[in-house]
Amino acid sequence: MPHSKFEKINGNVLKIVACISMLIDHLTGGIMYPVVKYGHYTGTTPIQDLNRIYVFLRGVGRLAFPIYCFLLVEGFMHTKSRLRYSLSLLLFGLISEIPFDLLFFSETEVFNPNIFTALSANSYLLWDQCNVYFTLLMGLLTIWAIDLSQKFFLEKELPSYLKLITCALFSAVFGFIAYRINSDYDFYGVILIVIFYMLHNYRLLGLLAGFMFIANLGMEAYSFPAFILMALYSGKRGRNLGKFKYFFYLFYPVHLTIIYFIRCLAF
Repeated sequence: MPHSKFEKINGNVLKIVACISMLIDHLTGGIMYPVVKYGHYTGTTPIQDLNRIYVFLRGVGRLAFPIYCFLLVEGFMHTKSRLRYSLSLLLFGLISEIPFDLLFFSETEVFNPNIFTALSANSYLLWDQCNVYFTLLMGLLTIWAIDLSQKFFLEKELPSYLKLITCALFSAVFGFIAYRINSDYDFYGVILIVIFYMLHNYRLLGLLAGFMFIANLGMEAYSFPAFILMALYSGKRGRNLGKFKYFFYLFYPVHLTIIYFIRCLAF
C-alpha cells in the first residue's frame, strides 16, 4: 500500500522516465558533442548558446542514474533469483560495451559506420572503461554481500558494530573494483546503491542522503527532480510486463547502437 496519498508513481513509470532521460543525455553526448568538437556543425547558433543547450540537455540526463540505482535496490528486495539478476546485468553489460565505447570515447573513425573498422581503430577502449551495467552489478553484489552478512550476524547474535564494519568493507571492495575497471559512475554509483539499500525502510532519509552524496559529483545536482519522483514511488512494480521486461534491459545497448549509426550516417 502507498505510504501516503501522494505516492502514486509505480516502478514502470520510473523506468520510462529514466529511459527518456538517458536517451536525451546520450543523444546530446553521442551526437551533439562530437559533431561540434570535430567541426561538423554548420549552423549559425553561437557557441555560447550551444554550450547552454548542451549543459541543459545533459542536466536532464542526470535523472536516469539515481532512478536506476533506486530501482535496482527495489528489484533486489523482490527478485526471486538474485543470481539470475546478477547474471542479467553482466550479460547486458557485455553486450553494451562496444556501442558504449564507440559512441562516447572514440578518438579515431568517429563517424565511420563500419563498426568493425571503428572498433579496430579504438580497440584499446575495451580495456579503458566499462558501461553503467558493470556499476550496477558491483552495487548489486555489494548489497547482496551485506545482506548475507547481516543475516549471519543476526543468527549468531553478534555485536551490531560488526554489521557496520562489514558494510564498509564490502562497499570498499566492490567500490574499488568499479573504480579499477573505470565503470560509469564507478565508486560513487556503488555507494549510492548502498545508501539506498541501508536506508530502504527510511525512504525520505535515504533519498536525502543519496542526493547529498551524489550532488557532489560534477553535474549530478541536476538529478534533483529524480529524487522528487522517487519520493512519490508507490512501492508497486506496476503492470506485469512478462518477457517485455527485457525491453528495459535491451534499451541501453540498442539505443546506443542506433545513436552511433545516426551520427555516422548523418555526419
